[in-house]
Amino acid sequence: MSQTSPTAVAEPLKTRQRFGADVSGLLAAKLFYFVFFASLGPLVSFFNIYLMSQGLTGAQIGWIGSMAPLITLLSNPFWGSLSDRWQIHRQILILCSILTGVATMLLTTAQGFWPLMGLVLLLFFVRTPVPTLVDASVMDTVRRTGGSYGRQRLWGSVGFVLLAYVFARWLVGEDLRPIFWFHAGLIGIGCTLLAFALPIERSPGRVNLVAGLRQMIKQPGYVSFAVALLLAGMGLSAYVNFLSLQMRALGGNEAQVGLAWAINAVLEIPMMFMGARWFARYRYGRLIIIGMIGFAITFAGMALAATPLQFLAVLPLNGISYGIFWVAIVGYAAESAPSGLSATSQGVAAAIQGGIGGGIGALAAGYLWDGLGGSAVFAMAATALALAAVIFWIGNRRWI
Repeated sequence: MSQTSPTAVAEPLKTRQRFGADVSGLLAAKLFYFVFFASLGPLVSFFNIYLMSQGLTGAQIGWIGSMAPLITLLSNPFWGSLSDRWQIHRQILILCSILTGVATMLLTTAQGFWPLMGLVLLLFFVRTPVPTLVDASVMDTVRRTGGSYGRQRLWGSVGFVLLAYVFARWLVGEDLRPIFWFHAGLIGIGCTLLAFALPIERSPGRVNLVAGLRQMIKQPGYVSFAVALLLAGMGLSAYVNFLSLQMRALGGNEAQVGLAWAINAVLEIPMMFMGARWFARYRYGRLIIIGMIGFAITFAGMALAATPLQFLAVLPLNGISYGIFWVAIVGYAAESAPSGLSATSQGVAAAIQGGIGGGIGALAAGYLWDGLGGSAVFAMAATALALAAVIFWIGNRRWI
């Protein structure tokens, strides 16, 4: 008479439990992305318009736009390495979500350049690691289960589109404070609660942070990846900081500003949803180049646009490019991460692009805006992305 060992029974049960936990965890990740990026939709779309309504100049807006991303140069590596070193990813995520809500509400009380600058820096320091930590945990889960990162992240684009468009239709007059209230509530409360359900696991053993970073930097092609990210960050920062202002300068209204951001995000969704199937045969490096070239073409079209409708007409390519580029960047950083350093790797990539590149790009764009106008801003952005594609190809051509 045959007997089944307890181990033989326990292993399939443990596997089923693990699979169920992964499925529910990825559902929580979808909701987290939706809530987080829904909170960003109105804020990103109208924040610089709010700053201009407070009496700030283009150069001052550029300074805020440049110093805030530079904070991510410290923020992402700091929070990412702290999370990896002590394996407290969930606790850091919850803390940063709560502090983001508090910092956002404080922004509604600030008046004048320096108080706004200080609170924006605080907001970026505590908010920046939130999506980075979630990206790291989601990438770990989908690599284990064979899922698709893009199909989780696309829900962020859905949330962004819905809230950006709804606010564009709803906001009337000069009172833009509701964009801060929604941002604070959705992240400070919604993301904090969802963080408890995310699929975040501890890595076995103690992580050697210094040795892991050295290993990552020495990988073939990583230096050119970093330089290309910096240049891409410059161009993308110029685009993010001055899209709304350029739409208004061309004669667009609040509804058209919201529509511009919605068009961009809508086209990200099919790219992220189908990306796992469409692009599985291509390496991340090739997709990064395709995305950068798409950005360069889009920003050149924006520089040449003379009316709001012409400006809107080139935005679909930007959404497609972003959907390809972002999934590829996160994937490239995940592949480059040594064991136990997934959050650190994502944080370093975000710090290079959004920190150094974003800071330089926003500052340069601010002075270009005041001196030469919006067309010069987007011409600079197109040049930066084209150069980024060339540099990345030179360093990674053997593996593309």
